[in-house]
Amino acid sequence: MKVRDSGMPEAGYWESLFDVPSILDRMGLDAPVRDLAEFGCGYGTFTLPAARRIAGTLHALDLDAEVMATARDRAAAAGIGNVEFHLRDFIEEGTGLSDESVDYVMLFNILHHERPLELTREARRILRPGGRAGAIHWIWSAKTPRGPSLDIRPKPEAILSLLRESGFKPVRDAPIELPPWHFGILGQK
Repeated sequence: MKVRDSGMPEAGYWESLFDVPSILDRMGLDAPVRDLAEFGCGYGTFTLPAARRIAGTLHALDLDAEVMATARDRAAAAGIGNVEFHLRDFIEEGTGLSDESVDYVMLFNILHHERPLELTREARRILRPGGRAGAIHWIWSAKTPRGPSLDIRPKPEAILSLLRESGFKPVRDAPIELPPWHFGILGQK
């Protein structure tokens, strides 16, 4: 099931909207993270830099074969071999990953889905005890150059509530500012 209002622009433009190293730093994607799952890898914007930071496997999931092929080709060209690409409707079918199999789940720009609770519950299921889910999303402003319409764009409070409902403990109660266009929320299992 495709995420609503999720059309992807051209890859170069898309990637110009993020300070990826800063976002990964501020979202706690650091040395203790060994294995990671990314829900909706798209072009690999976060996939490739994250894969370089971890010692284990990055499970990149997406249901769009075209964007996944781009991410796969980019990983191969960069010599990144620790990414397993899963072409899968992880909303309808789950991730297919084992219980407690990863240390971190990236929920980046995806929680505007019609069924976000299913995503956060699946993230919690596959996380090891003490693992973290990092959610980023577009700030709630009509001035952002992209992002879903404001009527479905989640605010930080909604994501905090969603994570709590799924059994996560927020790492902090205030959002992490990810200028210029995003905020982040971290939850721990």
